Amino acid sequence: MAVVLAGGRSSRARGHKACRRIAGRPWLHHQCRHLRRQGFRQVRVVLGFSAMNTARCVPPGVRRIWNRNRALGSFASLQAGVRAARGGVLVVPVDAWPAAPSTLYRLRQALRGAPAAVPAWRGQGGHPVLLSGQSAAILAASPLSGTARLDRVLAAVPARRIAVRDRSVRGNMNRRRDWLLYLRCRNLRRPLWTG
Repeated sequence: MAVVLAGGRSSRARGHKACRRIAGRPWLHHQCRHLRRQGFRQVRVVLGFSAMNTARCVPPGVRRIWNRNRALGSFASLQAGVRAARGGVLVVPVDAWPAAPSTLYRLRQALRGAPAAVPAWRGQGGHPVLLSGQSAAILAASPLSGTARLDRVLAAVPARRIAVRDRSVRGNMNRRRDWLLYLRCRNLRRPLWTG
């Protein structure tokens, strides 16, 4: 299962990132399609701020999860998304580049016998994060506070870091230039997967 976290304010992006149009479709549509192509048959999208507007950008067949504790931040969205999950859960921020197929493969391999797997490019952890079913259940039951963060949970677990050649695992798409870089690489069919 994959969970896309799309419940933030998108305050730096001038409009919600999930609904930004790329090649005539919302960005969220491209993310969900990529995840399904990589074998994640069940995809959930967690909605929070601007939930009604963002819900219109969720593609058919993708389950919408409403984060009613959105004021407590992205950890509350994460908990809402992984609740009642069975098996491993891939956690994808809405503003992340689609991960390379090789990155997803390596995360799946690394999860065997580990509570979580995190991609790392040049020694720095990134996204998406793959959680075991047990870790997802623990995370869903964790006390909710304004200071709870996924990186702290992963440090306590501890998560297995996997070196990848996919520098996009460190990036996000908050600013206009981030989107322009993505579009340029997409149009050239040259993603940031070989950094």
